[in-house]
Amino acid sequence: MLHSPTSRSLRSLLAAATGFVFYGGWAYYINYSYSHQAALKALFTQGCYSFILTLIMTYTMERLFGLSEHTGVRFLLTFVVTSLLLYSTSWGINVWSGTPEILLTILPGAIIGTCYTLLYTLTLFKLQSLEHP
Repeated sequence: MLHSPTSRSLRSLLAAATGFVFYGGWAYYINYSYSHQAALKALFTQGCYSFILTLIMTYTMERLFGLSEHTGVRFLLTFVVTSLLLYSTSWGINVWSGTPEILLTILPGAIIGTCYTLLYTLTLFKLQSLEHP
């Protein structure tokens, strides 16, 4: 069933694991010229962060979407607030860990995360319309 907690959890875990591999790999690649140690640190920093953030983003979007009945407010809460969470935490965690190339490290994640947030928000609207035609 599409709306069950189990399928929501599986979708979230699959997306989180994919985020770890993709963003961790990107961070390794972009930071390798500094040193293998710096690249590994960036891989695990960005990979773990991406895994956790994807889980948190999905939960946050689900919760924020349910806070209002007004379509515009629902969209702003779900898309804008989640996107701001994404950008601010991504930058901060990489500053904290000392990642050398922060902007280039987080840029793919910010772009793809924004697209993911938009698509997930639109999917929530679609699921709502299927539940309440």
